[in-house]
Amino acid sequence: MPNSTNLIHSLRLWVYVKRQNYFRQKLKEKILKFTASAEGQKFKKEGEFIAKHGLVIFPYPFQFNYDRKNIALSYSDSYPFFQYRGKDLYLPNTMPEVKAKAYANDILMEQDPDSPHQYTNTVFSIDQEDILLDIGCGDANFSLEHVETVKKALLFETDPKWDIPLKKTFAPWKDKVVISNKRVGFGNEEVDLSHMPELEGQSVLFKIDVDGAEREVLKMIDPLLPKLKSAKIAICTYHQNEDADEFEKWFQSRGFQTGFGKGYMLFHPDTKIKKPFFRPGVLFATR
Repeated sequence: MPNSTNLIHSLRLWVYVKRQNYFRQKLKEKILKFTASAEGQKFKKEGEFIAKHGLVIFPYPFQFNYDRKNIALSYSDSYPFFQYRGKDLYLPNTMPEVKAKAYANDILMEQDPDSPHQYTNTVFSIDQEDILLDIGCGDANFSLEHVETVKKALLFETDPKWDIPLKKTFAPWKDKVVISNKRVGFGNEEVDLSHMPELEGQSVLFKIDVDGAEREVLKMIDPLLPKLKSAKIAICTYHQNEDADEFEKWFQSRGFQTGFGKGYMLFHPDTKIKKPFFRPGVLFATR
C-alpha cells in the first residue's frame, strides 16, 4: 500500500505542474495575440521568437550560443569554480556538478553582449575613482569583472551559501573588497546606506539587483546621492510590471541621465505579468 504522505505529495506536485502548464499556455496565447496586434508591433520580433521557441526569459537567438555541457568546472576544497572574464568565480559546495554547470552557463548567457540583463552599458564608463556597491551581489560576477578597475568594492549578500565562495573568489583582492552578509536597511542589524559618511564626496557606482526590493534600496540611497561627487547606477527593472517606467522617472526627476540596455526580458515567473509583457532588463543612470 502506498505511503499516504508520499501520495499526497505526489498529488500536490501533479496539481502544481498542471496549474503551471495552464498558466504558461494562457500567457503564451496572450503574448502572441498582443504582439500580432497594432498595439504590440514594437515587440513583433520577440513575439515571433516566443511563437517558435516557447516562453523564455531572453527571447533572442544569442542564448543558443550557450550549452551547459561546454562548461569546464574545477574544484578547490570541494568548491566548484569556473572561468568568468578570465578570473575564477566560485560557487557553493552544495551545488552538485550538473547544477553548478547549469548555473555557470546561465551567468555567462545572462551577461552576453546582446543580453538585456548585462550590466555593461554606453551611459557611463567605470574608472579607477569609483567605489562599487554591489547590492544583492549573489556570486558577484559584476564586481569580479571590474575589481581590478575600481578603487574599492563593497559586496552585500545575505544568503549564507555565498559566504565562502565570495571569500575564495575575491581572495586575490581582499585588500580592496569588503564582503557583508548583512541586509541593507534601517534596522539595528542592517546596513543603513543612507548614512555612510565614508562615501561622501566619492565617486560611487551602485549595482542593484535585489529580486524586486529595488524600491527599498532607492529609498535608502536617496539621501546619500546628493552628497556624492558622482553617482552611477545599474539597477534591474524586470522584476515587476512598472519598474522600468517608475525607476526611469525617479532618476530623471533627480537630474540623472538615463538609458536602458539592449532588448527586453520576458520575466514569465512573475504571476502578475501583464501587457506589454516584455520589460527592459537594466536601467543605467549617471549624474
